[in-house]
Amino acid sequence: MRLIRLNNIIYGLLSCLTYSLDCYAQLSGSITGTTDYFWRGYSKSDGKPAAHANIDYELKSGIYLGAYASTVNFADTGFENRSNLEFRPYVGWAYKLSDDWRFNAEWTRYIFSGKIFDQKVDYNEFYISSHFRDLLTANFFISENSYQQNHMAFGYEFTARYPITNSIQISSSLGYNNQKQILEYNYLYWSAGLTWHFARNIGVDVRYYGATHTAIRNYGYASHWEFHPQAVNDRVLFSFTVGY
Repeated sequence: MRLIRLNNIIYGLLSCLTYSLDCYAQLSGSITGTTDYFWRGYSKSDGKPAAHANIDYELKSGIYLGAYASTVNFADTGFENRSNLEFRPYVGWAYKLSDDWRFNAEWTRYIFSGKIFDQKVDYNEFYISSHFRDLLTANFFISENSYQQNHMAFGYEFTARYPITNSIQISSSLGYNNQKQILEYNYLYWSAGLTWHFARNIGVDVRYYGATHTAIRNYGYASHWEFHPQAVNDRVLFSFTVGY
């Protein structure tokens, strides 16, 4: 019975997507291999290669949902039940103000396969983004309890893109990550690089990354959590993506 019901649901969705503009939806996804999982000023893979996967489902109404997954390595080898996978389900709403401007509001949940330095760290994060065409993006993010450390964290990031040709695009970003109450440091980070789509759904990205600490927490006592990642030194990263 469950199989029959599932077949009926799948058939109904396919019929809806094929024959009804009112039920229009778009499904997309990608798989990426990269030489490092660089994240807001620090590495989530201990400077080692990582793999990412993403699937996204967008409705005509502007509501979208999806999931992101990545391998992780927090260099906590002396602890049991270490996390080696990060999973992020998300849901959001995109609003087109004009042909030039779009806005997004999104909720996501960070879920880890185990612990980080012997602590459970799953948490929520909220985003507000604005986009000017496909050229400029401004993103603000906030968490009420980042890494479950009983402190709020927030930050913002600006990204600029410019297509050189139909298949080659240059881009750069600048961001600030206020995390010193959780990770001991605040991070200012930046990147610049080139993406080449040598096939419709296949791309290669070469990118320079850098970061620096802008503030450090003065504990006055020993921290109860040992995850205090250093800012990423200047480096060049490579990634390869296959999408659909």
